[in-house]
Amino acid sequence: MSGFDCDDPYTSHAYLVSIPRARYDAVSVWEVFGAPPTPEERELRPETLLRAELARERWDLISGELKAEFNRRLKLEGKPAGRFVVGETAVQRLLGKELLVLVWAVEQSSVTKDECGRAVQNWLGLKPEERWWLYTMTAAATGFAHQAGQGWRGALRAALTFGAGAELFGLGAMAMRDNLPPRPNPAFHPPRRAEPRAIDAPVLHA
Repeated sequence: MSGFDCDDPYTSHAYLVSIPRARYDAVSVWEVFGAPPTPEERELRPETLLRAELARERWDLISGELKAEFNRRLKLEGKPAGRFVVGETAVQRLLGKELLVLVWAVEQSSVTKDECGRAVQNWLGLKPEERWWLYTMTAAATGFAHQAGQGWRGALRAALTFGAGAELFGLGAMAMRDNLPPRPNPAFHPPRRAEPRAIDAPVLHA
């Protein structure tokens, strides 16, 4: 199985990552509103929404870490590992939300290779619940493919590509850290020193 914890997007709410065979074509991410079928349905035709498109080389910069992170979590749950393939790869709903948070941060052509790397590291530093929240806020306002860089999408880029370079965490940055002037702590009580124990004299037997 190539997908990530999703057997069939026709019958479950999931995401599809579509990777074209031609490397100059864009990778697209679709949300698929699949649902369990009912006896009244002659055919299954779930609604889809195009959530993002990005260049193949940009996808290649982040897909390895996405795969590693998802498979690490799936292993903890005793589920089979997945992989991204040319064609369509189904991704479980919550994992798909997390994927889009990273995709939205790096989708624009002006994002550099170094910024993609920083975005991956910052994304890895987030808890799944934090990624879900970021997805919810972004999708509600600017969640369609044509809204790249707008509103929350732009905020995601700024937040996740924010660097950890030497220019940010050098000695100059550390000089901005300080303490308030010291003042006595009225609740302070010095620890009591233990009284020395008397040493019993040895008992001499005749």
